[in-house]
Amino acid sequence: MPSPRTPAPRAVRTALAVALVLVLSLLAGCGVRLETPPPAPLVPDVNEVARQRASADSVALEVLAGAPVAPADPAVDPVGAARADVAAAASAHLDLLGGLYDAGPGATAGTPGPDGDRPDSPAATRGPTPAAATPDALVTALTDAASAARADTATVTDGPLARLLGSIAVSRSLAAARLAAAAGLGAPSPPTVDLPGERPDGLTDADLSAIVAAEDSAGYGYEVVAAKHADEVRRRAGERAVAHRSRAQTWAELGEVDGTGLDPRRVAYAVPGGLEDPAAAAALAQSLETALAAHYTSLVADVAADARPAMVDAAAEATQQAVAWGASLPALPGMPDQSAG
Repeated sequence: MPSPRTPAPRAVRTALAVALVLVLSLLAGCGVRLETPPPAPLVPDVNEVARQRASADSVALEVLAGAPVAPADPAVDPVGAARADVAAAASAHLDLLGGLYDAGPGATAGTPGPDGDRPDSPAATRGPTPAAATPDALVTALTDAASAARADTATVTDGPLARLLGSIAVSRSLAAARLAAAAGLGAPSPPTVDLPGERPDGLTDADLSAIVAAEDSAGYGYEVVAAKHADEVRRRAGERAVAHRSRAQTWAELGEVDGTGLDPRRVAYAVPGGLEDPAAAAALAQSLETALAAHYTSLVADVAADARPAMVDAAAEATQQAVAWGASLPALPGMPDQSAG
């Protein structure tokens, strides 16, 4: 009787493999899983760090503002109206930023800064509203959050994100000034404009032409207003005319178009009629400053990172002037395409 044959090594390996597959299938059907190492946590880049910082600040501001259920009448309760607008703007900012990132179980609510040392923020979560912060505390929170957003425009690599952060910085800084004035507190320093000493990298010829023309046309418009008034309107319009004409000259020199065929400045610009009426004069001023704020906010996305804070400051000053002439403060100054109020 012949002896039984020993299975070939390859046949043994195949049988073992089939058996292993069957065992694994049975285990899977019973809900048993072999242990696998957890995925490595995502490491945020500079853009995500800045976005999360701005998001956490937006949530905190919305909570701290403690907005009332019913809108406050600015004439009756200017502090309440200002707080309500802070909360509404913070909510709009958070929506455009994309909200807070949920890293899963064990993650903290705080957003790390560039050095990873930002403390957790117990306010950085939407939920039951605690007692609203005092006006001076809210002014401080707004000022600090505005400074953070402005600084982050110079660190992010994404131009559109830098533009959004710049607009948010302007919104927060001017909201702080409005609330401080309503509450009778010492107002934060008004925005100032310090144009760069040389043409910023990233500034295209089209950008340059547009900003020179916008500043020059604003100067002309204010000159017309000043010529038609003999009171405080004349003084204010005259000061703004000088400021805008000077900035147009500076930009023309930086772009080396001053006095050349590429200089976009004109002898005169179209202005509406009836500027003898103070209301019409104020409406023109609002329009001129709002247009400039949009120009400078757009430049935040285009110029090199080190020039962005200066563009934010120019946008803030133009928006502040528009408000001083009677315009309302939008949630996203300089971004009419994303205007939320």
